[in-house]
Amino acid sequence: MKKSLLFLIALIFGAGLFAQECSDLFFSEYLEGSGNNKALEIYNPTDGEIDLSLYTINRYSNGDPDPTNTMNLSGMIQAKGVVVVTNGQVDSVWVGSYWSIPVDPALYDKGDLHGTGDYPTPMYFNGNDAMTLEKITGEIVDLFGKTGFDPGSNGWNDIPPTYLAGDEFWTSWTKDHTLIRKHTVKEGVMANPATFMVNIEWDSIAKNYFDSLGYHHCDCGTLGIDFNKLQHSVVMYPNPSTNNTVTLSASAKIEFVSVVNEIGQVVYSEDFASPKKSVVVKGNFFTSGIYIVTARFADSSIYVDKLIVR
Repeated sequence: MKKSLLFLIALIFGAGLFAQECSDLFFSEYLEGSGNNKALEIYNPTDGEIDLSLYTINRYSNGDPDPTNTMNLSGMIQAKGVVVVTNGQVDSVWVGSYWSIPVDPALYDKGDLHGTGDYPTPMYFNGNDAMTLEKITGEIVDLFGKTGFDPGSNGWNDIPPTYLAGDEFWTSWTKDHTLIRKHTVKEGVMANPATFMVNIEWDSIAKNYFDSLGYHHCDCGTLGIDFNKLQHSVVMYPNPSTNNTVTLSASAKIEFVSVVNEIGQVVYSEDFASPKKSVVVKGNFFTSGIYIVTARFADSSIYVDKLIVR
């Protein structure tokens, strides 16, 4: 009887935890580039529209335990869609000892919403600030970083046990980088972590890269493909691709890549005599449509993902 009761309790609590997945907004991309090139992408994993006026973006600057500044959001976000929020400074501003340069116009054009452009707003964040997506009632639905903790000017990296870049700025994952949420993540971080381990839920790529803004692939979607559980960190970008080129960047060496079109034809495949962590696939065989990209690693594990070509 006791075992049955414990099993029932586990089912109830397990169902509650499962129900949280794909049920509320979360950050899907984080761009901390040069100057004021700052952007956040918000993803709606649900099957319905959500009113953004019920949410705010908050910056917790330099270890502040309370929000340093807040941005009220507006508009609607479509089911399985994204909204991109960028810094709103479009002119150079003299701030006493230097010129604060504007956001890159190409990045600004990617935005659906923009900060005011007047410092300070949350969209002037740096790689050492904690950022939250909160409901107007104060409930945190997603958290990037750790509030009430200053990681130092170079922010966080992927090196245990501290996961702090310290003086080794070249190891930082959060300062001067673009981060993309792993497609296996189905819900936001709602509690302050003991240690922010950025590599658990994010992939980090070069700064000022923003071609992937405006689209997010997540397992909350209904693609109908049984994706393998990843054994390695992999970023495929740009996705969607608009220049007949896609790059796979991984934490382990790739020894084989294939690309299959919508009707099952293999349009590209290659075995690499010397496995490598970065593979660029480019060719006129790419036409507008959906492709399935498969990568095999040197340890025989497999990565499978969807690529959209426009």
